[in-house]
Amino acid sequence: MARFGIHLSISGGVAQATARARELGCDAFQIFSRNPRTLKAKPIDPDDAAAFRTAVQESGIHPVVVHVNYLINVASPKDDTYRLSVDALTDELIRADILGAELVVMHPGNHLGSGAQAGAERIASAIDRAYESTGARARLCLENMAGAGTEIGTTFAELRMIMDLAQCGPTLGVCFDTCHAYGAGYDVSTARGLRSVIDEAARTVGIDRIVVVHANDSKGQLGGRKDRHEHIGDGAIGLAGFRNILACAELADLPFILETPVDSPEDQVRDLATIRSCAPPPQDEPRQLTGRMRVEV
Repeated sequence: MARFGIHLSISGGVAQATARARELGCDAFQIFSRNPRTLKAKPIDPDDAAAFRTAVQESGIHPVVVHVNYLINVASPKDDTYRLSVDALTDELIRADILGAELVVMHPGNHLGSGAQAGAERIASAIDRAYESTGARARLCLENMAGAGTEIGTTFAELRMIMDLAQCGPTLGVCFDTCHAYGAGYDVSTARGLRSVIDEAARTVGIDRIVVVHANDSKGQLGGRKDRHEHIGDGAIGLAGFRNILACAELADLPFILETPVDSPEDQVRDLATIRSCAPPPQDEPRQLTGRMRVEV
């Protein structure tokens, strides 16, 4: 059965995020462990980290997901940027372990004209270096991207390329973002399109590698290469699309994390209720991981 959550602010300290998650009724949640707009970061306060871990354990909420800083670009051919990004990624894994987070989600990066192969090699090397220097336990998940500019990870094949190049590749997971997929040309708004996406994922990265879903509707059009998130049901994917996604056996038991806009205090409550309403009712018999799914017509 799916678990639903939201990307939450850590304003006031990371421990406050758990209180917000409980107030909203989240089953899981995602945070930034540091300011996402700068590569500089203050150490996590040990007391705050301890309070966070205790609050998470008492709440029963899981998984806790840490999203990597947006400015990290371990695909960059620029040596200074690459060095700073590797250091920042290493710090992200350390912070995730301090907080007891199970998953770390990362945008693969931008190759800036050096090409996908060269970028993938840089990414793989950076991931290996980060794990080798930390011995981190949190599982790093590569996020599929919409394909703006020189982004890597627009296709499952590109994600697999990184996994194959990294020594720790077998341990890497995938974070499947519905808005990014739609922008990249994967039609997750229809049952037929979604089945094609799932089949492609199974052939390339392996369906068991998808361990978390970023559930976001899309303001952009199919294949428009736009990363523009919309409230659930208000975008091009629509309620019918999310009903099909949540009825898909290969995705139905994963954590679904919302990264939808927060235009008013009620938005998170509304989006969480809406995504929950798209889930099929519980079945008497355990769901079988087959290629079948209920279809919204």
